[in-house]
Amino acid sequence: MSNEVTGYSRTQIILHWVIAALVVFQFIGHDAIVEVSEMIAKGQDVESIPPLARAHVFLGILTLLLAVWRVVLRLTRGAPALPAEESAALKMVAKLTHLALYGAIFIMPLSGIGAWFGGQEIAATVHTTFKVVVLASVALHVIGALYQQFVLKTGLIKRMMKAE
Repeated sequence: MSNEVTGYSRTQIILHWVIAALVVFQFIGHDAIVEVSEMIAKGQDVESIPPLARAHVFLGILTLLLAVWRVVLRLTRGAPALPAEESAALKMVAKLTHLALYGAIFIMPLSGIGAWFGGQEIAATVHTTFKVVVLASVALHVIGALYQQFVLKTGLIKRMMKAE
């Protein structure tokens, strides 16, 4: 189905950018949740959870829900094919990067939920470890999109700016 559509829908585009913004916010505001988590791990009483820590939890759950919606749309509506002029090697890197991004966008909130609500140490470890996967995947995704746009001049970025 992914080869049948020529562009993304308005909803797919909005979900892409909202999830991207949420991921950025989660990295910017993660210190508050780390501080509270460390206090809890040391057995210290946490009188009140700071708003940024609460926001981290809430927005992580929101990111997961939006990611589910995005995957459902991708499976039911499809996605445009990669540019025909792109080499097979670059297409493989793009597919692996997207797979890593989608995986991380699911694993991060799920492990965060397990760590925060379930107190599971393994979930906290996974959550912390996958931060690197998210950063690397986002970096590859952005570099790839910029390479397509400015070196290969495929107009790829326009697909995430204007609905079909």
